[in-house]
Formats: sequence, structure tokens, C-alpha cells
Amino acid sequence: MMQGWTIPDYKVRESKRARRVTIRVSSWSGLEVVVPVGFKRSEIPELLQSKARWIKNNLERTRPVEELQRPVSIGLTMLGETWQADYSASPAARLGVAERDGRFLSLTGPVEDPVTVAKALNQWLQQRAKNVLVPWLHQLSEELSLPFSRASIRRQRTKWGSCSAEQSINLNRNLLFLPEAMARYVLVHELCHGKRLDHSERFWRLLETFEPKARQTAAKIRDAGEFVPRWAQI
Repeated sequence: MMQGWTIPDYKVRESKRARRVTIRVSSWSGLEVVVPVGFKRSEIPELLQSKARWIKNNLERTRPVEELQRPVSIGLTMLGETWQADYSASPAARLGVAERDGRFLSLTGPVEDPVTVAKALNQWLQQRAKNVLVPWLHQLSEELSLPFSRASIRRQRTKWGSCSAEQSINLNRNLLFLPEAMARYVLVHELCHGKRLDHSERFWRLLETFEPKARQTAAKIRDAGEFVPRWAQI
């Protein structure tokens, strides 16, 4: 249960095709609970409370872009960094982002549009993640003797990372917003997939040799979207 946050109004829809309760969040219908025929509706509030963090995160993601605001402060938790953003409007067609000493970001150009600002900051974040996550992955690969073939940084909407059969690893740039221990878990998780692509018991035993609390961390990772600011979800 989350403190200080209340489940918003929701709709309940009974479906003959439903075999279990499904919670849906969308920008047009808000929060909807689909239940099988005969399901006890008195159980719904407790179920929603158990999924409160997931619901809050997904409602945030579906907020209209009109509500988007330009960030003043950008915290990269994984790196222990906080960047201050300042905005300067100019006739330039393209919005530029420049780093200054003291961890300041100067944004110059069409800065009035929050969506344009978000896209420019995401480009900056992409490069920052590439400069940090790829070398860290190489370091962990050598330390743990878990080889991989290549690495890339992407904006993955539903995954923190992935590994292909060819040992190609993709990492989500938004890992920079996570605590360092969580981000390390994701990197080691994907490196272990280089040896076992499934999520079998053998995979978890392998992962737990490097991350003893892997299963507990995996549960926390599912709700880690709360660390990602709205502009980084554009």
C-alpha cells in the first residue's frame, strides 16, 4: 500500500470472457477493472490497493502531454548527480542542450514548448546513458566472466533491458534514474542471459551467485517506473 496516495475513481466492467481480474489504465477511459462474471466486487478495493504503485505510475504515463512541464532540476539517482536546467528562448529552429560547469544544463531555442524540451533532454539523456552504462556493462562482464557480443542504449517502454540469442544486450537509458543497486541488478541480469536465455530455476541460481537478493530486487524493479520523471517518458 502507498502512503499519501488515494486510488482514483474507477469503472468496473463484468466480462463473460474474463478468466481473471484485469486492471486497465488509458488516457480515454481512465482506470477500469475488468472482472469475471460472479466476481465479488467487495474484493476490488483491496486488490487495487495492492497494485497502487503500478496504477499511479501508469496513470502518470497516460497524462495528456498538455500537462507536461519543463523540468528545473534533473536527478540522475544512479550517478548521484543533480543537474539544474535553465532556459533561454531564441529564434533558432532547433533546441540545443549544453552542459556547463557545476552541473548546469543550458537549453536554447524554442524552449516554450515542453514537448520539444522533453525530446531534447531525452537526446541528452541517451548520450549520457551511453557514456556510462556501456562501459559499466563491459566492466561487469570482465569481473564476472559473463561475456556479451554488443551493447546498445534504447528507450524501451516496457523493459529495463534485454538480451538476444546472439548475446546482444539492450539497456534502457532510464536506468540512470534508478538507485545504483537496482541498475546493477539489471545489467547483471542481462549478462546472465548470455548463458541462459530463459527464466528457469537454473537461470535464477546463476543470477543469485552474483546478486544474492535477485528475486527480491526483481520484485522491486517491477515498480521502479516511479523513479522516471514524466518528461523522460515522452
